[in-house]
Amino acid sequence: MPGWAIGYLVIFFLITAGGIYEDLQRPYPLRWIGGEILTACFIFLFVLGYFESNLGETLGIYVFPMLIISLFHEWTAAKRTLEDAKDSDLSRKESAVLHAVGGSLIILSLAPGYLLGFLLGLRNIGL
Repeated sequence: MPGWAIGYLVIFFLITAGGIYEDLQRPYPLRWIGGEILTACFIFLFVLGYFESNLGETLGIYVFPMLIISLFHEWTAAKRTLEDAKDSDLSRKESAVLHAVGGSLIILSLAPGYLLGFLLGLRNIGL
């Protein structure tokens, strides 16, 4: 596995740990923490499976349901975060900046894992 992939997984782990810590501050954290952990495990499997062919072949076509579940969790988590931000004391401009920066960081942290998962799924079905 290349060094950039290992670096990505380390950074992704740190971001996920921060997300879990944030979820502990909210009501009903276990549901969201479970989703964070499941999504993180899937992304780790996508990256490892892409570079380790034995693991990738073992995942087979199950990569696609894993992608769908992960993306659904990310969508619901983003929706929840946006709803929580509406109740904050931030001005409209501060809220817009927060959403732009936060959204960009989320996309940058998740995109490589999901891209490798999608490519792994395509490879597993012979494309």
